[in-house]
Amino acid sequence: MKHFINSPESSVQELVDGLILTYPKTLQKLANHDIILKRDIPANKVTLLSGGGSGHEPSHAGWIGEGMLDGAILGGMFASPSVKSILAGVRAVTPVGGPGCLLIVKNYTGDRLNFGMACELANAEGRKCKMVVVADDCAVPRNKGATGARGVCGTILVHKVAGAAALSGASLTEVAELANFVASRIGSLGVSIGGVCIPGQSQGRVEESEDCAMELGIGIHGEAGILKSPLLSAKEVSTKILNTIVDFGYGKDGELRLKAGDNVAVVLNNLGATSSFEMGILSKEVVSYLESTLKCNVTRIYTGAFMTSFDMHGISVSVCCLDEGNRVAPLLDAATTAPAWAKSEVTDESPRSAALAPLEEVTAPESADDVASNAATDGKLSADTIGQILRKVCNAILEAESKLTEWDLIVGDGDCGITMKRGASEILTQVDGGSLPLDNPVTLCLGLADAVSQSMGGTSGILFELCFRKMASVLKSSPLDFVSAFQSGVDAVMFYGGAKAGYRTMLDALVPAADALGTGGIAAAASAANEGADSTAKMKVAMAGRSNYLSEDQLEGTPDPGAKAVAIILSAIADVLA
Repeated sequence: MKHFINSPESSVQELVDGLILTYPKTLQKLANHDIILKRDIPANKVTLLSGGGSGHEPSHAGWIGEGMLDGAILGGMFASPSVKSILAGVRAVTPVGGPGCLLIVKNYTGDRLNFGMACELANAEGRKCKMVVVADDCAVPRNKGATGARGVCGTILVHKVAGAAALSGASLTEVAELANFVASRIGSLGVSIGGVCIPGQSQGRVEESEDCAMELGIGIHGEAGILKSPLLSAKEVSTKILNTIVDFGYGKDGELRLKAGDNVAVVLNNLGATSSFEMGILSKEVVSYLESTLKCNVTRIYTGAFMTSFDMHGISVSVCCLDEGNRVAPLLDAATTAPAWAKSEVTDESPRSAALAPLEEVTAPESADDVASNAATDGKLSADTIGQILRKVCNAILEAESKLTEWDLIVGDGDCGITMKRGASEILTQVDGGSLPLDNPVTLCLGLADAVSQSMGGTSGILFELCFRKMASVLKSSPLDFVSAFQSGVDAVMFYGGAKAGYRTMLDALVPAADALGTGGIAAAASAANEGADSTAKMKVAMAGRSNYLSEDQLEGTPDPGAKAVAIILSAIADVLA
């Protein structure tokens, strides 16, 4: 397995250094230990420490900040820190006779023993210290052996609540009581579709069977879960996770159950390698099931990577049932400077799912008269003449389809002929059917833009549409300035498409045609377009489009089909107006 590290042996120390360099004004490390501490800890408040094995980042160092933790003690990868390091951390933030220190510990044997021993040693030194154990994992029965349920991502809510309480001036006893209270109201469950492999391992635990593609109840160290199954959809796995949490219950002995009307705070945790795209879908499913099926009010949801299992492709969900006495919610919402905390938008007044009601789309006017009332042709070109021009142009394109395709098969992807044919056929149908407005230049250009938009597709289609829409914008304010309108349309093709003359595209016909139109009229423009299109056959390098991938030998001698199509269009217009 590949990782961006220098060596497994030094990885934790280098992680500590990296975090300090990222937050040099707020974090500092303790000499001789893998411990990160908050700078400038007030002397008159209860301090909070947590920690455990590394590999769960941003836990636990990401929670250091005003209103959360005052420090984190880091063990090796997935290994509890030593008693010596934990005690050093307590000494660093807890003066003798001071307000005291609370250790927040996840329910694993190594953590309980080592943090517990450090707690007792600190008290023996006159440093007031208490320990709270979080056991929120619903995959392991509460009464299973001496350990019981594991501590997982719900722990971060305990950090937040206890940290806010400590900052407000609560005593050590009060902070510990509140931490235990919120911990008893949290249930969590994880699921993975990919294992974990930490630095130093060649590979993690692998399941190759399709029947074991997903593991429910996975531990944050890759411990086996409670159920293996074929891959479930986001909706199915969200349902299974939440039903398991509900059945597990909450309270000291699981005697309480989530019920309709309960307010809940939810943590959707990325276990390491789950994409933001997947997390978004899972957020939708988790909220939908809690609100629509379980009838709970999701007043807060925190989504992101909070307690990972290094590089595991998986997620966990933690649900905290907020108390009716409103002790917990204000502390969750209190400000913190911890860099990993992501504050939730609070929805107390209405279901969170009500936010899915969309803003109504603003649509174009049913009639274009209001945008074109000042753009009459004044007899410059009659509707009959416009109709003749469009028929001539479309028939010329239809006749040239096979040749355009032949050229494009050599220097493109072979679809230029059929793309141009689709556009020409649609315009011809609208002209013959009388649905294309021919008596007003603005509505004509807008109608042509709509026609090519719904029929052509591809790059050519949107470039022609851009040209027509820009021409309509200019003609709206300058009804008879066709020269400026055409020039602006060509400029729009260059700006939005990113190409210009000499790139071996349709612009090699459009640009010289626009330059010639103002001085020599349509005949000169058509002639310039033809010269420009023919010149592309001599260009040995293409700077845009599919031709960009071809060699000189493949390009030489074949004109750009888009440029030739432009030349055909302008020549047909010139023929009618000659």
